[in-house]
Amino acid sequence: MQLMLDICSHEANFLDFTFNTVKSMAMRIGPRYKYSCMTLVLNGSELAYVEQIKYLGIILRSARSFKCSLDSAKMKFYRSFNAMYFRAKNAGTELVCVQLMKSLCLPVLLYAVEVLPLTKSEIATLNHVLDRAVYRIFGCSSAEDTKFIRTVIDLPSVDLCIARRLHKFVQKYAVTYTWSSLFSF
Repeated sequence: MQLMLDICSHEANFLDFTFNTVKSMAMRIGPRYKYSCMTLVLNGSELAYVEQIKYLGIILRSARSFKCSLDSAKMKFYRSFNAMYFRAKNAGTELVCVQLMKSLCLPVLLYAVEVLPLTKSEIATLNHVLDRAVYRIFGCSSAEDTKFIRTVIDLPSVDLCIARRLHKFVQKYAVTYTWSSLFSF
């Protein structure tokens, strides 16, 4: 790893480019992630080892295998939902709040989940977040009521939402790839 950092540093110097070592850090993923290892140096500065890194809006965690933290996504969802609900609760109908939640808040919660290796418990946690939002909008008291309301308002379980998003992504990519391959010479 140090050799790769030295090569990157050398090429950056050649291109008159410098790395921001204040924002650069290292994180370990794998069976030996808890063990300390040799310090890494980039442009003469030591890189700090961290437990989590935010990359493209996703928080990656240091663990035995590739893991992501959903706490930030849940917090952003609740923040956007509460702001939307505060402004729209007097709209006269709950369906306005539902539509706003689906168009404004749900994408915040489901950002990039189609490419993340989510466990069953993480999917259950995301479903609970949506159940809480439905409870807040409709004031229903039981899990059966929440499940029924989610069916009526077309707010499926998170695993089905993930499957839909993945299907849409693959379709879009397949169409783009097909058209670009037709016109390549």
